[in-house]
Amino acid sequence: MSILSRIRPFVTSIPTRSKALWKRYRSLRLWQQVAIAALLLILLIGGVAFARSGATDAPSAKGRTVTLQTVRELSGGGSSVNLIGTVRSVTEANILAQTGGTVRAVRTALGKSVPAGFVIAELENAAERASVLQAEGAYEAAVAARSAQSLPDTQITARNAYRSAYTTVDTSLELYVDTFYGNPTAVGPDLLLYPDHDTAVHLSRERARIQTLMGQWESSLGSVDSRDPQTLLSEAETYTRTIETFLNELAAAANQNNSRATSAQLSALATARANVAGVLSSITTAKSSYRSGSTGATASADASVKQALGSLRAAQANLERTVVRAPIGGQVNFLPIRVGDYVTAFTHVATVAQNGALEIVVYVSENDRDLLAAGSAVLVEDTYEGVITSVSPALDPVTKQIEVHVAVTGASELVNGQSVHVSFPDLAAETNELPETEGPILLPLSAVKLRAGDRIVYTVDEESRLVAVSVTVGEVRGDHIEILSELSPELRIVRDARGLSEGQSVEVASAAN
Repeated sequence: MSILSRIRPFVTSIPTRSKALWKRYRSLRLWQQVAIAALLLILLIGGVAFARSGATDAPSAKGRTVTLQTVRELSGGGSSVNLIGTVRSVTEANILAQTGGTVRAVRTALGKSVPAGFVIAELENAAERASVLQAEGAYEAAVAARSAQSLPDTQITARNAYRSAYTTVDTSLELYVDTFYGNPTAVGPDLLLYPDHDTAVHLSRERARIQTLMGQWESSLGSVDSRDPQTLLSEAETYTRTIETFLNELAAAANQNNSRATSAQLSALATARANVAGVLSSITTAKSSYRSGSTGATASADASVKQALGSLRAAQANLERTVVRAPIGGQVNFLPIRVGDYVTAFTHVATVAQNGALEIVVYVSENDRDLLAAGSAVLVEDTYEGVITSVSPALDPVTKQIEVHVAVTGASELVNGQSVHVSFPDLAAETNELPETEGPILLPLSAVKLRAGDRIVYTVDEESRLVAVSVTVGEVRGDHIEILSELSPELRIVRDARGLSEGQSVEVASAAN
């Protein structure tokens, strides 16, 4: 209480003393008032400037510690040769689509494990399935005919095949193909699909030409009995193959993304194509039977069965082309397709690899080929031990370098597709001098500073201040970048240029390799 009682009178007297001091200041002469005000202002500005200069100079007096290394050391030309390698699976398969079509089903997902032979995806294959069914029927009919067949009248069989071919093709055109066409136009019946203009006009003209061809075929039916059977069958085959080509072009237009073809139209078209394929198979069988009519009934029947079996195998092969299978067991690393996508032939649709068994592929110059041998030890990422498993005996035709395969021994955290550094210490041991770097110099990205107008590296002068050296850069390779301009291999530059500026005072520490 005694302290408060002493402070209270002092506090309460401050306003009174301030008024008295102000009155005394105002009582001074004008030049005295101005002098006192100027002196106070100078003291205030000086104090602020001193505070700012002290805050700025305090950190710079200490300086940042940097590490210097020669260009040779940073680019892998020291005690060992460092190269960039790519991690990949020892067993890997890139799967390509064997035919074009719309993806109907995808039966796995990215990252899933699949066994060998697993169906990864399936393309639209209604026509191929119909062809298989048609070929199965022809094969079963041939087998049944072989069991109880007498010597056939080959001429009657050939003429009946000619008439049957016309009936089947004509029915298929009217019932199934004409679902794609409307009213007649100047060039032909109007195509109800929406491909590009040239395709639409072409298909309309083709339908009109097919109609004329069918008229010619129909008019020749009256003279079948007086004509040579071999000529009839060849003529029927020519007509049918012309129609088959037309149906293939129509199918290509109907399967385009914006064709607006309905499922009923696509199904009808598949049936028509299957019928035409069956007619061709029947004509081929009739031609074979006619040519072998002089042989025994058993030989003719066996030939028909074998031919039907061949047609069945061909239909099954065409169906298999629409199925994407895994050739090996492994993990799905790449799967860009989805249901509804349209893929063309030879599109990369999946990659399956055994990610547990990895290797590293490195390319070295031909000068270093003799210094490498299978079984030599290497170091990966300065951490993992590895061993050379194979060295190519010739130059790669693309890279013009030697391909070297390296296996990583023991556990590692490498990932398939990763770029890694591989050190070959034995190269320097075999040669009693430091190897020269071929091609562009590779420096760590941290050693190159990317400024707005140029690219630089830092060295240090006698006064321990940073000096910028302008360089020209190329491609980025992993965590390194190509230096295209000339740099002395013995030039000592800052290992980490991040956060530094030219002229900055630094402290130099010894390089930690």
